[in-house]
Amino acid sequence: MMKKLTILVMLALLLAACGTTTKQTDDDGNSAVNQATAVEAIEVTEEPTQSGGEDVENDLLLDDELDLGLPSDFMPMPAMEGFLAVFDSPIGEWDCSESTVSGNATDADDDGIAVNATYNIKCSKSFASLPMVGDVITVERTGTLTMKDADDDDPTSGYTSTGDITFTYLDESFTTQHQFSRKWTGNATSGYSYQHSDAWTWTAGDMSYKVEHSHAGNYSPDDAEKPFDAGQLREEAEVKHYVDGSLAHDVSEVADVHLNKACSPAADDGEVTFSWKVGDSVVVNEETVVFTGCGEYHLK
Repeated sequence: MMKKLTILVMLALLLAACGTTTKQTDDDGNSAVNQATAVEAIEVTEEPTQSGGEDVENDLLLDDELDLGLPSDFMPMPAMEGFLAVFDSPIGEWDCSESTVSGNATDADDDGIAVNATYNIKCSKSFASLPMVGDVITVERTGTLTMKDADDDDPTSGYTSTGDITFTYLDESFTTQHQFSRKWTGNATSGYSYQHSDAWTWTAGDMSYKVEHSHAGNYSPDDAEKPFDAGQLREEAEVKHYVDGSLAHDVSEVADVHLNKACSPAADDGEVTFSWKVGDSVVVNEETVVFTGCGEYHLK
């Protein structure tokens, strides 16, 4: 099922309270058409790129011994660790019972993608001992999310989705906004092309931190029966970090790798090139990582 599978990991209505897709019956007890819930819609859109490209990228960036020389990750706001803890919390643990849906939420192929529906998201959860408050705080996530399945008879088909979600930390001066779009075309037999864009904006008092992430590419599975076990990935991606409205650093990535979920990182051949610049500098630094076997790699 293309929309529910990932190779590894770079965070889903009417039945959302239970957090699952439920097979319904009509008044005569006959099986009714499945409906995609808000919880499922959120789960699908918060998955990383199903091709696994983000997994490989993140593993390389987190390898201290690789020494790519990239700008180190930083927490520009004191509340950032608390924000991240909220985003890492599975949507199934949130109360989304007040969410509603309009349009056609039919999900005949049970892949979590509605035929063509708009979800009015309203979820909440209480968190204890977050770094920014140290006490119990309730967070609300509200906004709109659209889902459209390319082929509701094929669970491996592509889909399109857009969203504008706000996280509000009650009784605190913290907010987060997540705007995104997803587009996958193709299927497990033909291969896929995809385009993703995300913009996260965190605010705490008079401070703000924004991350813009875009990536697009093509993925060709080795085996249509197990499309995300292995395949060839070609993609380009860019991540921009802004602090209080000013560009802090800009990192780009170009990958042409053979993915293999049995490996860690999940690749066994090909190259990934990272390039970056700090602030508005015209100086661009670049490093290329070469895969020479299952999870084996070195700088070119």
